[in-house]
Amino acid sequence: MEIIDKIHKQIRDYQCGGEYQPLKISFKVRPPVFLAHPWLYFDSLIQYICLRDALGEHFYILPSDQVLPVDQLQIPIKKTDDVYHASVSHFDKAPLYQSTIYKRFNDKNVDKLTPKQRKGKIHTDRGYFKDFMINLPFITPNEISFYTCADPYELKRLLPYLSGLGKKTDINAGNILNWKIEETETDYSFYKDGQIMRPIPQELARDFPMVEGMQFMNSSYKPPYWDKSNIKMCLVPKSQITVGLQE
Repeated sequence: MEIIDKIHKQIRDYQCGGEYQPLKISFKVRPPVFLAHPWLYFDSLIQYICLRDALGEHFYILPSDQVLPVDQLQIPIKKTDDVYHASVSHFDKAPLYQSTIYKRFNDKNVDKLTPKQRKGKIHTDRGYFKDFMINLPFITPNEISFYTCADPYELKRLLPYLSGLGKKTDINAGNILNWKIEETETDYSFYKDGQIMRPIPQELARDFPMVEGMQFMNSSYKPPYWDKSNIKMCLVPKSQITVGLQE
């Protein structure tokens, strides 16, 4: 059996939890938290950890030219139809700033060179050692929370494998200091105190009371959120990000 076939089988065969409870998950983080979107998605975070758990060492040799059937991966979060009971992120504070990140080749990269590369020219205009400068928005929360209906025992097992939240966690941005799981009386993963808590496809949105200011738009509603086939007309949560970039 080829490696890719083994990977697909590991995804299909993975079993994870099933005793669901309404929960609140809170993370204490070290700011900044870099964002590529107004929200972080709890179901996406858990799917990522479960994929690592399911594949083991195969996770680190995944092919870059194939899309894996992650929709077949069981994760320990309740679903209604194909929508997970998992809210987007809620920040204790969310004014938006902007930072410039630079990457360039230096002597710390020498030990990563192959013998052939050490004898030749290092190309910094393309490939692994490419230099770049990018502007990234960031916020400075101390706590990020999510609501979900999930298996708390599996979450306690999986969450220690999550080291950070947001983009650029490889430079310790959004580093998780600690986390806690609390039971809640009600499942707030879709709706709480008049606020939409996650993108909800319009066919499910009719089950929730409409409040002034609620908005429908085309949005991905399930992981992987980059997959355009997951875009539907959805009732979407309100962005917590403060309007207008600050320096």
